[in-house]
Amino acid sequence: MNRFGATLSRPVLLLAAVGYLAFLCLALVGWQLAPQVVLALTIAGIGLVILSLRPYLGLQLFIMVLFIENTFSSEEAISPMKVVGMVILVSWLVNVAVQRRTGIAFDGFAAVLLLFLIWSCGSLVFAIDTRVALGRVLQFAQYGLTALMFSSVVDTPARIRRVFLTFTIWTTISTVVAVAMYYLGMTPSASGLLLNRNLLATYVNVAIVCAYLLHEGTKAGLGRAALITALPVLFLGLGLSFSRGGLISLGVTLLVLWYRVARTGGFLLLAGSIGIIFLLTYVLPSTFWRRAESIGPSITRQEGTFGSRLQLWRTCLRMVEDRPMFGVGPGNFVKAYPRYARGREIRYQSLSSHNAFIGVTAEHGLPGGALFLLLCAFATRGAWRCIRIGKATARTDLEIYGVVVDVSLLVFFIAGLTGDVYAMKCLWIFFGLAVALQRMAERAAAENQLKTPATAVPMEGLPSWALARSRQ
Repeated sequence: MNRFGATLSRPVLLLAAVGYLAFLCLALVGWQLAPQVVLALTIAGIGLVILSLRPYLGLQLFIMVLFIENTFSSEEAISPMKVVGMVILVSWLVNVAVQRRTGIAFDGFAAVLLLFLIWSCGSLVFAIDTRVALGRVLQFAQYGLTALMFSSVVDTPARIRRVFLTFTIWTTISTVVAVAMYYLGMTPSASGLLLNRNLLATYVNVAIVCAYLLHEGTKAGLGRAALITALPVLFLGLGLSFSRGGLISLGVTLLVLWYRVARTGGFLLLAGSIGIIFLLTYVLPSTFWRRAESIGPSITRQEGTFGSRLQLWRTCLRMVEDRPMFGVGPGNFVKAYPRYARGREIRYQSLSSHNAFIGVTAEHGLPGGALFLLLCAFATRGAWRCIRIGKATARTDLEIYGVVVDVSLLVFFIAGLTGDVYAMKCLWIFFGLAVALQRMAERAAAENQLKTPATAVPMEGLPSWALARSRQ
């Protein structure tokens, strides 16, 4: 920021602080709001100032909120965790306004994200319930801002590494709490403070990816030992969640990770993780084995929860067939379900679509579903590009971080086949990280080209006029 911008921003911030203080006095004295509400507004104002000066701190707080927001969830339109999330996003926007620099490139991902939001607004007009649709559109706008915030603030390899570490640490803590609550008989499965075993299983799978690959790029020491120690906790928590989708995702993830670890010579880590899984088979209860053994029959016979999902998906397809352009409206799947259900399908009218890709298409129409798939494709492309450039420029750190995002996105996409991952903030965080990694890789490629000396042109065989020009 130039000197004029710096001198201009200081009085603006001072005036904003004085104005906010006057607003608090008016709220307490004039409007006679409860002191608790005024205290919450005061804390929010202080947090807004701090996070606007340190936006990366806001990202760390945002990740922490992922693991406790369901504990403080509320049926009210404005819950405490929603306020915290909005404060973090607004603080980033304030920082952008003060710095006069967004750090966002209008690339393919940003263009598709803008088109998706515009199409969501168009679908809102034709929604069955516009009030519900408006809430979902605002939710998608918040998710889009989250992705852009992470792509803007996480601008160095050190920062993205700390993001991965923070996510792994909080997932491990949440898993320890979930396992303790299960063995104390407080929950029928390991779900912890997330209150959702499938959500915990998805987070654990992503944390396993982070732990494996960060271990590869960590020097021997306390950090390396901590990542190894986290693995048995994460494996146990995933097993006790009894999530069949989580187990399928874990199987695919481990195949990819073990192939990567074997290629880089990490045979000790490979053997150790296999040994951990083998030992955990003696600890897991019989419920786990019943759930695991039911995966095959539930798919082939189309029974149980998988059978109910199939009936939900058939209803989704009827919605797409009836409203191919704009769908039934954002967030209107449950509202529209009784109109399209047939026979026994009516029993599931209170359930969501349980498929991110079919569900978005049913609510936003075929163009909206295609745009959501393009968002997934551009994010994956960004991770792949980072991996390729990391290999070409011998930047092992970028290559490892690209693999972390790539495999993590694969975890979300697998979970999206049987769950509504489009409503997971974590998916949009990794969208933003993929975009940030692509930009880091492109900068590394540009710097590598500048460092490469120009190849000398041999003088033999050149015409006389060229030789004369070179001497000049």
